[in-house]
Amino acid sequence: MVPTDKKKGKEMHYVDADFDPVSAALTQLHQAVVNEPVPEDFLRILDDIDAKIAAKKGH
Repeated sequence: MVPTDKKKGKEMHYVDADFDPVSAALTQLHQAVVNEPVPEDFLRILDDIDAKIAAKKGH
């Protein structure tokens, strides 16, 4: 149950003093990016680089 301001008849909402909305938004954005799959093109580029490095070490 949310407390009500009896004078104005409005619900009162308490805000956590330690809550930082900017930090919360950045955390949410970071999580969204982390959860995105790595594009296939990028994975192919990494595989090509690994193959070139392995080829150089083999000589």
